Amino acid sequence: MSIEIKGLEDILKKLNDLPDKLENKIIRSSLRKGANVIRDEARLFAPVGSGDLKKSIVVSGKRGKKGSIAFKIRPVAKKNGVTKFYGLSNEFGTSKMAAHPFMRPAFDKVGQEVLDKTIDSIKSKVEEATK
Repeated sequence: MSIEIKGLEDILKKLNDLPDKLENKIIRSSLRKGANVIRDEARLFAPVGSGDLKKSIVVSGKRGKKGSIAFKIRPVAKKNGVTKFYGLSNEFGTSKMAAHPFMRPAFDKVGQEVLDKTIDSIKSKVEEATK
């Protein structure tokens, strides 16, 4: 899969000129919008059993070192306070079970849409902030 990004120079300059707190807020909310697209698609691809796997696919944000922002989209099921890893077993298989990938196919299907939605969100929020 190849992804193409064009015309970001102007918007990145405007974004960098904003106060750090506002810049981070714009980036964080825009990345979450993109991550939610993958989450929603992964839920469509997830094997159906009890429905717990679909419900367990969540987006979680984290601030990293040096101000970086990251989001994880992963199946995290908890039952009685114990984390269950059957999402990983379904995605990659085990010695006793064939793989039934759902996360990677979801990303492959919507990767460009995620990028487009994230960039569009950044552009609109930066334009709104610089009016």
